[in-house]
Amino acid sequence: MRKSNLSVRNKTIVKNEKKLNLYESQALKTLQRRFQVLVQDSHEVFEIINSDGTIQYISPAVQKILGYQPEERIGKLAYGLLEPTEKYKFIQMMDVVFNHPNQVVQEEIKIKTKTGQEITLACDMRNELSEPSVQGVILNWRVSSSHCSREDSSNASETIDELTRLPNRAAFESLLDQQMAEAKKGQILALMIVDIDRFKYINSYLGYEHGDQLLAQISQRLRLVLTDKVFLCRFSGDQYALMVTQGNKRDDYTYLAEEILRLFDSPFIVNDHKLDVSVSLGISIYPHDAQDSETLIKFAYTALLRGKTAGKKRCQCYSADVDHKNCREFLLRSDMQKALAEGQFVVHYQPMVNLHTNEVLAVEALLRWEHPICGMVSPAEFIPIMEETGFIVDVGKWLVEEVCRCHRQWKKEGLPPLKVSINCSSVQFAEESFVESIQAILHKMGFDPRHLIIEITESVLIENAKKVISDLQKLQEIGIMVAVDDFGTGFSSLSYLLTFNIDIIKIDGSFIQNIPTNKTSTIITHSVVNLARELNIKLVAEGIESLEQLSYLKRFKCHTGQGYLYSKPIPQHKLIEVIANKKCEPKKTQRF
Repeated sequence: MRKSNLSVRNKTIVKNEKKLNLYESQALKTLQRRFQVLVQDSHEVFEIINSDGTIQYISPAVQKILGYQPEERIGKLAYGLLEPTEKYKFIQMMDVVFNHPNQVVQEEIKIKTKTGQEITLACDMRNELSEPSVQGVILNWRVSSSHCSREDSSNASETIDELTRLPNRAAFESLLDQQMAEAKKGQILALMIVDIDRFKYINSYLGYEHGDQLLAQISQRLRLVLTDKVFLCRFSGDQYALMVTQGNKRDDYTYLAEEILRLFDSPFIVNDHKLDVSVSLGISIYPHDAQDSETLIKFAYTALLRGKTAGKKRCQCYSADVDHKNCREFLLRSDMQKALAEGQFVVHYQPMVNLHTNEVLAVEALLRWEHPICGMVSPAEFIPIMEETGFIVDVGKWLVEEVCRCHRQWKKEGLPPLKVSINCSSVQFAEESFVESIQAILHKMGFDPRHLIIEITESVLIENAKKVISDLQKLQEIGIMVAVDDFGTGFSSLSYLLTFNIDIIKIDGSFIQNIPTNKTSTIITHSVVNLARELNIKLVAEGIESLEQLSYLKRFKCHTGQGYLYSKPIPQHKLIEVIANKKCEPKKTQRF
C-alpha cells in the first residue's frame, strides 16, 4: 500500500514538473518573441561584441539603419566600417569600458551605410563580460538627431597618424582649441608633452623599421592611461601629447604624469632586442599658464626641455622661472630643422700646422650656426641638443657634403688637396649604415677618401666597441684616416691604443694650456709625444695659444699642432688665402 502511494506521488511530481517546464518554456518563448518584436521594430541597433571587437550578436534593425543583414555583420569587427578617426574613438571607448566595467560610455560615431552614405550614430557602450548570460560588451546604436544632416568634408586620413593609428598633431590642436573655447569658468585642463629619451639614437642604431615597431609598442602602452577625460595623439616623430580635463588644480595632474613614467619601467622587445626606454614630460595648465593653445603648447615644450636638462625620466610643470631659463634653448631646438633648410649652418676651418716649418698639413672642419636672432651660436651649446634629438645625423651628412664641395673648389683654384678632419659623435657612429652613408656621399661628390680624417671621441669607443672596430676597419680600408680627439682626458685612453687601430691622436688642449705652469701637464704632454712616436702614431697638439707653449712642444719634438696662436677657425674664403700661402705663421703678438 505504501509503495502504491509513493508511486502515485512520484507520478504526480513528474507530471507537475512537466507542466512547470512547459510553462517556463512557453514563457521563455513569449519573452524571446517580445524581445524579437522589440528589436525588430526598434530604430536602434543592439549589438554584443567580444573583447577583441568581434560581433557576436546584432539586432535586425541594422538592416534598416545601415543596409546590412545581421548575418553580414556577425563575426566581423564592430569597427570595421569606421574611418580611421572614428575607429580611434571606438577603440578609446573600449579601453574605457574595459578599465571601468560599471561605466557606460557614450560617443557619437560617423559610420558609412552599405550604400556609402555617411551618417552619425550615437553609441552607448557597457562592459558585461562578467555577466554569464552575455559575456560580452553591449552596444546600443541610434541615429543622432543633432548630426543627422551635418556633412563633414574633412578627410579622415589627414587627421590620423598612419604608423600609430593615433590622431595627429593637426587633429589634436583642433580639439585643444575647441576644449579651451568650451571650458567653463573655473574649469582647467592640462597639456602634457611626452618625449622619448634618446629615441633618435635608438632609431639610428637599430634602423628605422625597428624604430617604427618601437613607436607602435609605445603607443599601445600610452593607450593604457586613456579615459573619456584623456585624449592622446602622436605630436611629432618621437613625441606624444595628452590633453587631460579631469582635474581642478595643478596637483590633480601630477599623478597621471607619474603613471605615464611608470609605464616605461619594463623594457620593450623589438626583434629580439631588449630596449630600456624612458620618457620625459612637460606640463602646462590652461588657463593658469596660457590662454591660447599656441602659447600653451610652447610652455609645455619649455617645461619639457627644462626637465630634460635635469636628467631623463622626469616630469616638469611650467613656471615663469622655467620659461626664462629655457627660452633660448627652446628657440634653438625649434629652429634647428629650419636652420638646415635655410642655410644657417656654415663650416669654419682651423689649420693643422707643421710646428717646425709652419707648413699647413691639414684642416679641421668645424660646424657653426649663424642664427638670425641669437647670432653665432657656440657648438658647445647646440651640439648637445643635436645629439640628444638625433638631428646630428642629418647635419653630419650635410657637413660631409659641404666639405666635399669646398675641397672641390680648392682643386679648381689650383690649391693643394689638403686632408680635412671632420668630427663624428657617438650618435652618428651608432647609425646602422654610418660607413655606407659616408661612402655614398664621397662617391656622389667625387671626393677621394684619402683626403678625409674622421675624428672620434672616447664616448664613441666605449659605447659599442664591436661595431666601432668593424666600422673603423671599413673606413681605413677605403683610405679614410681615424683620429681620437681629446686624448688623455678619459680613464682608458691608453687602452684604446691596444684595442683600436688608430692613425692619429690629438692630445687635449687642457694639457697644452697648462704648459709650462703645471708640471704634471708638462710631463704628461712630453710622455704622450714620445709614446706616439714609439708606436708610429701621428700626433696633433690642440689648443696652442702662446709662443711659450709652442717652444716646449718643439723641444718635445712634437710635429703637428693647431690653435689660436696660428689661426682661429675661419670661413672658407679666408682659408683659401692661407692654403694659397702654403704656410701659417704663429702670431708674434698674442691677442685672443
